[in-house]
Amino acid sequence: MPKNGISVEALRANSELLERLKVSKLNSLKLDDVEPFSTQDPALEPRAVQLMHYIVSFALNEGQKVSARVGNKRYEWNGQIGACASGGPLGDWFNNLPSPECLQAVSAGVLARVNALNKVVVVSMRGPGDLVALHDKVPAETRSRERNTSTGEATQIESFAACNPPGGPRRATSDCGWTARYVGQCLAQRSGDSGPRTVRLKLDSAHARSSPVFVRVCAGIHGCNHVDYDAADPRSRYIKHVKSDVLDGPGDTVDFTCPANGPAGTGIVDEASSTPEQVGYFSVMLSERNFAVDVKFASSDGVRYPAKEVELFRYREGGFYGNIFDSNPGGARPDGVLFDKQYACYGEDWNQGMANLADRLCALPASDAAAQCFVHEPKPCSPFNGNPGACVRSAGARRSIYTPCDEAGAQWKYPVTVYLNHPCDLRSDSGCSSFKPWLIDRSLK
Repeated sequence: MPKNGISVEALRANSELLERLKVSKLNSLKLDDVEPFSTQDPALEPRAVQLMHYIVSFALNEGQKVSARVGNKRYEWNGQIGACASGGPLGDWFNNLPSPECLQAVSAGVLARVNALNKVVVVSMRGPGDLVALHDKVPAETRSRERNTSTGEATQIESFAACNPPGGPRRATSDCGWTARYVGQCLAQRSGDSGPRTVRLKLDSAHARSSPVFVRVCAGIHGCNHVDYDAADPRSRYIKHVKSDVLDGPGDTVDFTCPANGPAGTGIVDEASSTPEQVGYFSVMLSERNFAVDVKFASSDGVRYPAKEVELFRYREGGFYGNIFDSNPGGARPDGVLFDKQYACYGEDWNQGMANLADRLCALPASDAAAQCFVHEPKPCSPFNGNPGACVRSAGARRSIYTPCDEAGAQWKYPVTVYLNHPCDLRSDSGCSSFKPWLIDRSLK
């Protein structure tokens, strides 16, 4: 799953690198004369490495790599999404020079992953056609959003670290050696229910075992520890333990209450239904590292495991588009974002869409961001409160997306639309009050 985590400084500080990329094939990229790789500046080089990671991951497929050597140092970046991979409609950037369409799509993918809050957040990115493929199952996250202060990488959740001595967890309450499985969806409540709904999982009877299998269920899309983080820890907002138990053999079951942490409304699970209901999301962890062993769900009403990406990410944040390869930060606002040919718009699911984008792109309140941060102030993506929309909302990628978008006399045909698992995911405030509570668009699939 793609993650939102590139710093705003990475776009401002690497104009020379971006100029080189747009006239280069990725299979023969030369960086030894491009700053800051050529100077190995300890302050700037990590930002260039980070930018290359996000560009290559969006442009190339899994299994493709871009390598470059500068002096005695070798760099390597991996593909993931494949927007400009061989056989695609936007050209093959690995073996050929990038097409204008490729540069536009990759620009949108990079802008969609900018985060001024120094977080690493899982998002769902969607675009026209097959620009970004959606997953039929989503692995439970093994790392938190917060970065390790020494490495700069997202911090590993303790339960996924190796045990000492080596091996898997020795009991259901152990917080090491676990294996992440997948994220599921369940029906937490339906109008008329007397109370919350129970989910029952069991060990697949096709996989006999001579020893027990420990299972852990967590609320949301992240794995968890047996004991939750302290309330003052920001991880406590989205990493929560539900149940740890043991499955003694094939057919043995574990029950847990479906977390009420998803959207509420009518037809959330069954879109033909007019009955109010609320869904929940949960992730599964196992002690067993043999991936042939899995769990099934005995209670099928409203339970989908593994759940599809489109079911787990329902909140449409907004759209991102432009051309980062042909954008000069200029001197009018040296700390600005969305400069030159870089744009963003906010979705109609927000009461105050500017507040959301100001927080995640500028780490500022909306009023301060307009004056101090945004060079191009974000507009509504669709018509909103009498304001014309910057984009057309259309069908695609199993839910509505924004495309094309018009800005500065140009039409951008490859925007990336971002969907979130929870409306507060890219916010610094836990309440994110500017969001219309639990609003879901089911008009397009």
